[in-house]
Amino acid sequence: MFPIYSFSLFWTLFGGTVSVSHSLLGTCYTAVNTDEFTCVLWLDGKAVDSYSSNGMDSVPRRNWMREGRGHSLWKSVKRLNMEHWNRGRTDILKNDTGLNMSGAAVLQGRFGCEIEGNPDSGVRLMRTFAQYGWNGEDFLSFNLSRLQWEASAGSAVPMKRKWNRDQGITVETMNYIDYICVRHLSDSLSFEAKESQETAQPTAAVFAKRSLNHGKVILTCLVSGFHCNNTTVEVYRDDDIITEEDGLLSSGIRPNGDGTCQLRKSLDISNSTEASYSCEVQFRSLKQLVKWDGTIWERAAPRQDYDYYWFFMTLVLAIGLVPLFFVFMRLLRDRWRRQPNQRTEDLALSVIERVDGAQVE
Repeated sequence: MFPIYSFSLFWTLFGGTVSVSHSLLGTCYTAVNTDEFTCVLWLDGKAVDSYSSNGMDSVPRRNWMREGRGHSLWKSVKRLNMEHWNRGRTDILKNDTGLNMSGAAVLQGRFGCEIEGNPDSGVRLMRTFAQYGWNGEDFLSFNLSRLQWEASAGSAVPMKRKWNRDQGITVETMNYIDYICVRHLSDSLSFEAKESQETAQPTAAVFAKRSLNHGKVILTCLVSGFHCNNTTVEVYRDDDIITEEDGLLSSGIRPNGDGTCQLRKSLDISNSTEASYSCEVQFRSLKQLVKWDGTIWERAAPRQDYDYYWFFMTLVLAIGLVPLFFVFMRLLRDRWRRQPNQRTEDLALSVIERVDGAQVE
């Protein structure tokens, strides 16, 4: 199937290094009978702008897209997406491709790129998109490695041949998805990171839950909503920083769904401690200190503990029943063995009695 809206957003944590994929994608579709179309622009899988054939642009959903260099960048993104869409829409629908134009026929298109960024290995191109679909099925796509258009349906063959003969279309498409799109995506991410850093407001909480270990509680410092860089979190016992050598565990930086990140640090402590614990978050030049108020939340016994209990009881019961089963089977076997012997003995006695009786007569 040809997906109208598709994106990839993967976060993989390798120690302290974050390797993440980013995507810039434009998707368009038109109902053939009305000749009206709508386009949506996606940044990292989130719809950030849209426009349609009625000429009314929606308001971009990012502040940086509305003015200055960010506005110029985004205007270029929209213009190039529109150029690709208009060419495909005009050529495919007006050429004799054998498409069925009756009913609710729909032409779709998507154009863009996906890159992977890693602080150690830099940026590399993962996938490119220059594709058209017809009624939800793959129709025509550009193969970057072969520098050719490829038909996914028989009706797309005429368009494939026409565009492959036109070197201008080939070069233009290659430059966009292999170079321009990557540059636009990198610049957009820079604006995105700057805006996120300026608007992110981290929140911190310190709480404790009873541990399964008797006499212990799990103290946790949870910080969320911060920009994924330039933020430090420290856990204190009185005035001393607690480290991994003291048993402090860290979840590592993990992404939230809104582009910010979260971090959780935890430590086993005695439930009768008299020490003071706190969590300090430093974000840019700001510091936030949150202290534990000493409250301990009750912790319900995990469900798997009950599962282990019943498993253990079943095992004990089975171990006890198995010997009884074998004893019962042995007794039953001995009984069946004795019954033929008993019948043989009774028959022998009967014969002897008859013989003795005959002799007496």
